[in-house]
Amino acid sequence: MNSSNSQPRPEDTEQFLKRANASKPTPAEGSPQRSRPSAKQRRKAEQRKQLITMLSILALVVVIVGAVLAVNWWQNNREGTLPEDQRVVAVVGDEEVEIPPYSACEIDDPDCEPGKPFELDFKGQDEITLRIPEDVYDHDWAMLSIFDDPGANDEQYHKANETTETTVRLKSEKKNSDGSNPELTVVEIHSLLVGRDADGEETPVATVWAISPARK
Repeated sequence: MNSSNSQPRPEDTEQFLKRANASKPTPAEGSPQRSRPSAKQRRKAEQRKQLITMLSILALVVVIVGAVLAVNWWQNNREGTLPEDQRVVAVVGDEEVEIPPYSACEIDDPDCEPGKPFELDFKGQDEITLRIPEDVYDHDWAMLSIFDDPGANDEQYHKANETTETTVRLKSEKKNSDGSNPELTVVEIHSLLVGRDADGEETPVATVWAISPARK
C-alpha cells in the first residue's frame, strides 16, 4: 500500500475543525449571563417606589386628620361651665373675691329677672382689678363703668383673647364743675355665652356681672 494514501487530505482536516467548533457550547448554551433590565422594567420599578411613597404619605395624613378630629370632638362635647356658674374675680389689695353674674338670661327673654349688683368693699383702695373668666375673654366682651355724673360714664370693648384682666377706678379722671372727680356707682361686664334652655338645648345667654362699691 502506498504510504501517500494514508495521509489526510487538507480538505478533510478543514471539515474536521469545523465539526469540532460546531460541537462547542455557545454562550447561550452554557451558563446563563446576567442581562440588564429593559426600560419598561425600570419604569415599572420606579412606579412601584412612587406608589409605596404615596401610600406612606396617605397613611400619615389619615393619622393626623384622625387625631385632629378626635381633639375637636372632645372640645365640642366636653361639659363646660354654664353662664350662671361663671365667676369674675375681683382683686382688692391682697384679697380675691369671686363675683357671680348679676343676670344670665336667654336673648329676648321677657321673664328675665336680674339680681342685685354685688356690693364690693374697696377697702380704701383707689382701684381694683377684675380677672375675666376664659369663657368670656376668648371672644368679644364689654365693660361699662357708670359714675354719679353721666358725663363720666365709660364703655370699653375688648376683642377675643385681647384682655384677661382689667383695672377699675373708684373715681373718674374727668372733673365735675366743682373740680371734684365723679365717683363710680356700678361697673358691669357684658358677655354673650352659650347656656341651656328649659329643654337642655344649647342657647345664647346674655350674661352680666354688676359690681357696686360698698357704701358705708
